[in-house]
Amino acid sequence: MSILLITYLGIRQPQWMFYLVSQVRPGVLFFVDTQEPVIALTIDDGPQVETTEKILQVLEQHGVTATFFMLSHKLSGHEALLQHLVTSGHELGHHMTDDEASIHLPPQEFQTKFGIADRALSIYDDMNWFRPGMGWYNTRMIAVAQTQGYTTVLGSLFPYDTHVPSTQFIEWFVLTNLDPGDIVVLHDGPKGRGERTVQLLDQLLPKIQERGYRIVSLTELQAYEQPPIDQGAMKQ
Repeated sequence: MSILLITYLGIRQPQWMFYLVSQVRPGVLFFVDTQEPVIALTIDDGPQVETTEKILQVLEQHGVTATFFMLSHKLSGHEALLQHLVTSGHELGHHMTDDEASIHLPPQEFQTKFGIADRALSIYDDMNWFRPGMGWYNTRMIAVAQTQGYTTVLGSLFPYDTHVPSTQFIEWFVLTNLDPGDIVVLHDGPKGRGERTVQLLDQLLPKIQERGYRIVSLTELQAYEQPPIDQGAMKQ
């Protein structure tokens, strides 16, 4: 029975599961509480020579904005691309310096690398969002990010695109699980991931939009968050 439950949660990824995680391990945004048909698109691990520009072109064709979580050690040589990305209405997110598990870094090394990435990315955009490498985090990492003015964010729709090389599966997964306020996590980068994302987005974005959804950046999505219920007002 437990295997069936784990399988269900892995395939379905319901928002209530992420809500429970956020209550046990607070300080991380997984989704935005809204009934409006709007979701955020996030793309990790850029910039990539062959594919980041292609991803931007697809997003422009479909009138979509996104948040790009960039690795700062890959920024050199892509300065014009980063400026174009921001002026086109997209936003940058902090994804550390390298594609590695941030949680395994010793505290001082994590803080040093966090600062390096922050300084490199802040040249191009006002930085508000931090996503740890490989998605694992602890309270120490969240505290460092908060001290620097960042909100730590993961997501509520991760279609395993780093592990499953099938755009058909990824498309099915997203469309099956789509809910208002979701944060979708996709990947740029090597090993065919960026090319796969280009192909996927061209197929997937129109189908999401046909359902009446807007696809926006994290900052845009955050504006839709419902305010918490005032319990005192309810009792009056």
